[in-house]
Amino acid sequence: MTKQEALSKTQKKFTNLMDGKVVSHATVSSIIAYYESLLSNTPVPKTNRLSGIEQNFIEDEINEYITDEDNEWGI
Repeated sequence: MTKQEALSKTQKKFTNLMDGKVVSHATVSSIIAYYESLLSNTPVPKTNRLSGIEQNFIEDEINEYITDEDNEWGI
């Protein structure tokens, strides 16, 4: 696999489709390990991740909870 193909696959795997930002659970080391495994044609490390849509719903629920708590305490 070429470097450009590996970069493209890595970007697709670790970016959120809604806003193009890196998914919140991704670590630098997991992104690098994934990219290097694509380049060296070794088995890709397994990453347990939710889909971008599921992750957005979870983040919205957390933000809603934080907002409710802030309002309750008058912050």
